[in-house]
Amino acid sequence: MNTCLQLNDNDVSFDVLFYHNPNPMWIVEVDTLRFKDVNEAAIKHYGYTRSEFLNDIGLSNIRPLQEQQDMLDLIKKIKHKQTVKNELTHVKKDGSIIYVNITSFNVTYNGTLCRMVIIHDITGQKLKDIKLTEAVDKMNETLESITDGFITLNNKLKITYWNKEAERILCIKREAVLHKSLWEIYPYYHNLQVFKQFKQSLKHKETVKFEEYIAPLNKWICFTVYPGVESLTVYFQDITTQKHGEEQINLKNQSLDRIAFVNSHIIRKPLANILGIINSLELLPHEGHFDQPLKMLKQSALELDENIKDVNNDVERTINNCE
Repeated sequence: MNTCLQLNDNDVSFDVLFYHNPNPMWIVEVDTLRFKDVNEAAIKHYGYTRSEFLNDIGLSNIRPLQEQQDMLDLIKKIKHKQTVKNELTHVKKDGSIIYVNITSFNVTYNGTLCRMVIIHDITGQKLKDIKLTEAVDKMNETLESITDGFITLNNKLKITYWNKEAERILCIKREAVLHKSLWEIYPYYHNLQVFKQFKQSLKHKETVKFEEYIAPLNKWICFTVYPGVESLTVYFQDITTQKHGEEQINLKNQSLDRIAFVNSHIIRKPLANILGIINSLELLPHEGHFDQPLKMLKQSALELDENIKDVNNDVERTINNCE
């Protein structure tokens, strides 16, 4: 059975430890939850006078309305426990909310079973923690919504963050790689440029951008790596469709180049020979009935030559527009 500390307001040690304690303190009767005593620090911190503490309010006035049942449940739970530490929310007389760490323990005060409570106000740190948590949540929400794969690695190249788009692009669940090395889990990455580039960026503190074909995924990935003091931040995109488009354009340009070559050298060469023969025939003595056929033949050859030139010009313009 737990023993209670015996106190009364005439003890000299109690006067020093309670009334002159720099932290807010009070003594609350367990059965009624009424204040039996408070120190000066509590009076200053909460805004109530000693008379209000002892005559007008109870412990329920210090807790937010929505936490009253939690307070009662906690009192029942700790009633027979010697020492209890908790983080709670309190309300000052002016209605302002504060966050506190409390340490309470059983005492017998002037013959009555009570709890003595020491309060540490942690509102400043708590608000900082809340803002930090909100900032982290907002950042995570942003990173999860971007259309780029996004990962971070520590100085040992172990994954510390892996967003949803990274899961989709690289077909690896976050749980499989978080706090692990990608190349240890999937050794084929060790032989890729991505491993060498990550190490170089971390070592030389250089931003690097490169493209890599990941054969097991049949994907082209474009990586941009930003070094930190002891970490790497990596954005990447699936550029497979873009790469396929470039391949199609290259194939088309090769076909157009072939057409231009055929027109310029294979078709136009014999045509030039035909024009040369026609010109030679025109200079030779011949009877008048050949004039009209030669004229028509030459006109047709010249028209064909112009058409070939037009085709070559169209091919060159198409190639230039694709580059």
